Amino acid sequence: MGATLFIAGTLLFGIVHIAIANYIPNMHVWSDPPGKFQQARKEIGVNIPYILSIIFMVFGFILLILNEVKLIVNFLIGKNQS
Repeated sequence: MGATLFIAGTLLFGIVHIAIANYIPNMHVWSDPPGKFQQARKEIGVNIPYILSIIFMVFGFILLILNEVKLIVNFLIGKNQS
């Protein structure tokens, strides 16, 4: 589950960045701050997918770490019982 969320978040993050990179050359005026990147993200409306991709990656990474900790604890407990 963690790996799936992490990969899905990474793919969504990449796709959003590709969309932003394709739009930036067509921008004529932007304000600084927030700058070209945030202005392009706002204009093409990918704020929600961008934030969701980060949430997916963080949540997936946390699940991966928790799973590894669980395996290590089970290994150590099993080793001590012998």
